[in-house]
Amino acid sequence: MGRGQRARGYDPEHDLERPQADPGATWTKGVLIEAAKISAKTFDTIRKSARVPGPSHGGLTHPYSASDLIALIQKAESGRFSEIGAPIAEAWRPLLKEAGLVMPSAISRKKR
Repeated sequence: MGRGQRARGYDPEHDLERPQADPGATWTKGVLIEAAKISAKTFDTIRKSARVPGPSHGGLTHPYSASDLIALIQKAESGRFSEIGAPIAEAWRPLLKEAGLVMPSAISRKKR
């Protein structure tokens, strides 16, 4: 499949269970870096790989939405970041839970 194409039967509304989530929940880059105990460079590498827009320079106070954080977690758990990304994703998951969002656990490559 090419970029931007979805498999048949894909329904983004049912990918996550969303019980009474806070629609305005945001986290800053500084909070996400501190929670995962990673460098700004590592964060930006994961962010760019996940294609999440960010500030042009610096921006520790740049807000990231719940959908941005979900994309970051999914990218951290997959592919290139599979070794270092797992602890990062585990550090970010409680942030989603505090906001009332439940994200399914990582799907192993064998089950995909």
